[in-house]
Amino acid sequence: MKRKWTFKEYYLLFLAVTLLIYGAYSMISSKETEDYSEFIYQSELSIDQVEKVNNSPLVFKAYSSGQSSNRYYAVFSEAVGYQSTIEVMTIIDEIGHINVVDVIAESETPAFFEKIKASKFEKRFTDLSVKEPISINNAKGYFENVDGAYSKNSVDSIGGATISSVAIAKAVNDGTSFVAENYFDETVISPFNVFSFGLQEAGLLFIFVIAVLSLRIKAINKFRKWILLYSVTVTGFYLNQFINFGMIFSFMNGSWPGMNNFSWYLLIFGTLGLVFLTGRNLYCQWICPFGAVQEVILRFGGLKQIKLNPKLVSVFRLVPPTLAYIALMIVFRNHEIYALAYDPFGAIFNMTALPIMWISLPLLIFISLFQYRFYCTYFCPIGFSINLTTKLRNKGVERWKKQKKAA
Repeated sequence: MKRKWTFKEYYLLFLAVTLLIYGAYSMISSKETEDYSEFIYQSELSIDQVEKVNNSPLVFKAYSSGQSSNRYYAVFSEAVGYQSTIEVMTIIDEIGHINVVDVIAESETPAFFEKIKASKFEKRFTDLSVKEPISINNAKGYFENVDGAYSKNSVDSIGGATISSVAIAKAVNDGTSFVAENYFDETVISPFNVFSFGLQEAGLLFIFVIAVLSLRIKAINKFRKWILLYSVTVTGFYLNQFINFGMIFSFMNGSWPGMNNFSWYLLIFGTLGLVFLTGRNLYCQWICPFGAVQEVILRFGGLKQIKLNPKLVSVFRLVPPTLAYIALMIVFRNHEIYALAYDPFGAIFNMTALPIMWISLPLLIFISLFQYRFYCTYFCPIGFSINLTTKLRNKGVERWKKQKKAA
């Protein structure tokens, strides 16, 4: 006798099917050819003539009004930022100096990207030479030197928006490197595609190792609250390393950062690897710094937990997929990925977030005094996604074992 589907299963199926259909429609309908030449005409250089000379990356020759001998190269390039692909236009004069850098498309969290705009970060590239690599300062995990040769093309990253500012610098560097090699006969080695492993990556790897060892060494659980405190202070506040909804979306649509961002790959593939190897959601249990914040508050606060009505709990458990569904529908409709940034991670660890998170964060922390991981259990799209993956993995393994036994 076949088991009847529950309301929750029908509901999740409805969300998944409608999301896939609308997502596919959104991708097909959005594939209109962008007239990139318009961005060149709108630049501050009064350009009135353009000629496309390369398709990938897209490069134009451009000329100023009344001075056809004054030639420019306009190159369009992109890089993965905090939670979206950032597209950049770089205009270079005929002697190989950068004249203009403009971000023409991005869907970063507004509160973060506002810091980029306020600092006029694009202006920092003006007059840099395309014949040397562009290095970025004050950004963990990125090299300022290439093969021992220091580059004079140095810009400072933006505090509180480091990942976004590094992505802009990488996009500019990728574009200028192509122009240098193909139009100025100069070979430029990129400092952004070099594998990097330092204290930041080691600090993150440490908590992954602890999570794995917890399965074998039960004594580790005696030190749980101190390990969680490490996750809060080091992984969260110091390293700012955690999985957010934007990262999952970037992973699913193939917008992956360069290999120098080892932490991104460790978080995504390390978490998935632990799920498929152990059949457990160890990320939420040991690694996630906000989950640790809630548990640390409860453990050190020592207040009695309030037991919720089971019927209310069953309704609450539908909130994470519903919120994720609404956010993704907004993304597919408006192509604004910052709709995914409704989690509290940026607010508590970066002090930057959407207004709604500043309102809800104190409430979530207060409820943590009485409820075990309230946000994780009833609101978090990350926990829901990992738990669903874990459940599907375990059901697949169980079915495979039954088939193997039957054979």
